[in-house]
Amino acid sequence: MKDFGYLIAHFFTHKDFLPPAGELPGTLFTPLHFVFSAMVLALVIISAIYVAKHEHLIKPIFTALWVILVCLEFVIITWESLSGKQVQWDLTTNLSLYPCSIFMYVMPFAIWGKGNYQKMACGYVCTLGLLGAAVNFFYPAVRLSTYSCISFAGFHTFFYHGAMLFTCLVMLLSRYYGYANITHWWELFLACIPTLIISIPANLVNYSPIQADYMFFRGQFPLVAGLLAGMSEIQITATLYILYIVVPALFYLPSFVSQKRKARMLSN
Repeated sequence: MKDFGYLIAHFFTHKDFLPPAGELPGTLFTPLHFVFSAMVLALVIISAIYVAKHEHLIKPIFTALWVILVCLEFVIITWESLSGKQVQWDLTTNLSLYPCSIFMYVMPFAIWGKGNYQKMACGYVCTLGLLGAAVNFFYPAVRLSTYSCISFAGFHTFFYHGAMLFTCLVMLLSRYYGYANITHWWELFLACIPTLIISIPANLVNYSPIQADYMFFRGQFPLVAGLLAGMSEIQITATLYILYIVVPALFYLPSFVSQKRKARMLSN
C-alpha cells in the first residue's frame, strides 16, 4: 500500500502509470475516500448556507464557478488525452455528454436567463443535477475506481460535483428557485428538457461506430447495469429516457397535486 506522500508526489500522474487501485489510499470506498468526502460535504453545506444568506453574492459566485468548471473541463480532457501511454483523444469517454455535464450547459440560463428558460435550467440543477451530484459525490466510481481522491482526477470530480451540490443548495435555501407553485401539468416536465436536448448528441455518438455509453444509455455503467440487468441496449435506452422524464417530475408532483386541491376547494 502506497502512503500519502506517494499520492502528493503523483498528484498529476495518469492512471496508466499508477499501481492498481487496491494499492492506493483514497480510491473507492477506502477510509481516506470516506474522510475526504465528509470534509468536502461539510465545506459545501457550510458555504451554501453562508452564500444563501447573502443574496448579492449568489450570481457572482455562480458565474465564477461556471467559468472555473468550464476551464477545468478543457484542462481535464486535455490532460487525460495527452498524459497517458497512448496520446489520443478518446471519443468514447472524453466528450462532455454525461448527465452531470449538463450542469455546464444550463448554468448561463440559470444565472442570466428569464422565465421558462431559467426554470428549465434551475429545474435541472435541483432535480437530476442534485441526484447526479449526490450519486457521484458518494459513489464516484468513474474516477475513484482507478484514481485516489488525492489526485488531479479525484480533485476534479469532487470539485465538480461539490459545485453542483453547492449550487443546488444555494438555490433552494435562498429561494432563488423552488419546487412550489406548480399549477400546469407541463410545468412538471420543464426540468427534464435540458437532459432530453443533450441526449440527442449523446445517443448519436452512442449508436455510431464510436460505440460510447454517454448518459449511460447503453447500460455499461455498473450501477445502471446492475439495476437493469437482463435488458437489451434498446430497452435500457428507452427505460432511461422514461426515468430522465419521470424522476424530475416527481419533485414537483406534491406541489401540483396541492395546487389542484386548492383550486377544487375554491371552486366549491
